[in-house]
Amino acid sequence: MNAEEFPAGITMADLPTPALVIDLGRLHHNIHRMAEFASGAGVALRPHWKTSKSLHIASLQAAAGAVGFTCATGREARVLVSAGYDVFWAYPPVGDARVEAVIDLTRRGRLMVGLDSVESARTLSRAAVDAGVQVTVRLDIDTGLGRTGAAPAEAPAVLEQIAELDGLHVDGIFTHEGQLAAHGVDRVARRAAGRAVGELMAAVAESARTRGVVLATVSVGSTPGADSAPTIDGITEMRPGTYVFGDDNQRFTGAVDDDECALTVHSTVVSVQRGETVIVDAGIKAMSSDGSARKDGRIGTRLDGPGILVTGHEEHGFLCGAEDVRLGDRIVVLPNHACGTVNMFSSAWVVRDGRVVDQWPIEARR
Repeated sequence: MNAEEFPAGITMADLPTPALVIDLGRLHHNIHRMAEFASGAGVALRPHWKTSKSLHIASLQAAAGAVGFTCATGREARVLVSAGYDVFWAYPPVGDARVEAVIDLTRRGRLMVGLDSVESARTLSRAAVDAGVQVTVRLDIDTGLGRTGAAPAEAPAVLEQIAELDGLHVDGIFTHEGQLAAHGVDRVARRAAGRAVGELMAAVAESARTRGVVLATVSVGSTPGADSAPTIDGITEMRPGTYVFGDDNQRFTGAVDDDECALTVHSTVVSVQRGETVIVDAGIKAMSSDGSARKDGRIGTRLDGPGILVTGHEEHGFLCGAEDVRLGDRIVVLPNHACGTVNMFSSAWVVRDGRVVDQWPIEARR
């Protein structure tokens, strides 16, 4: 619904907890800040949509200049393609269900898919030929995260083999430089490492081109590396995700500022029987159990007073160091990781200047 249609009189105190809350002013700031950076760097912005999973937010990012979206799951890809967006599914198309989804979505809209081996490319090639479609692919490059991705030294030869397969069109290469978060609060080291990732990707692309492989796109993607990896000549696209909301991990490492954290969880104190530790209604089913960059066991950081949420139970969060709260009090918590937290909720409450103005569905929640 539009803000003008939202029922009048709903206040923050009326929200049932645990509640996922988006600050609209901060959200707009984050969206436009990254769009302006991408424009200034001369690269396309294709945000990773797994952070918000919200079509309302996708529409705001597209209006600000996003060329399309990146996603991780089949559900995200289906929702985005159905909404008419240009979609990059950055996940290996391994298994019958994923291959079938790629073929179906290629028929229905604009889809690219990421893979990291000739073996998976051959399987997809056979399916594409059988279906009479051409699937656009990108090769995943492991630039240090150690997750998926072809080794940089082997990637040019892999690309050459994939380019020869029927039913596939090679668009380019991509990487996720998530390892940059390991530099913690050392911004200088993180930016240097991010530039090194950009240089490595540009070198891989140039080597592939000498083999005759045509590459339109050289894509990097992370919030920690957003101010470094895309600045290297030869990089054509950036795919940050968490920037849209920010979270405590990104704030702690300096990738986002305090006033750029747009997503919080509001919770109620439900028990004070444990002395210094009180129990709130935001456990791991509200906060997720994603670890903290602070490495102290917290699942969230209280913003409206002292205290941290430590590893909790499903519906029970353990709030430590909050001597000021009483039974029934409400607290505001910044999650460690926005992406995992959003996936815990079916909808988010939207707030402007402290006033509830809307409720948005999380369409691609699993």
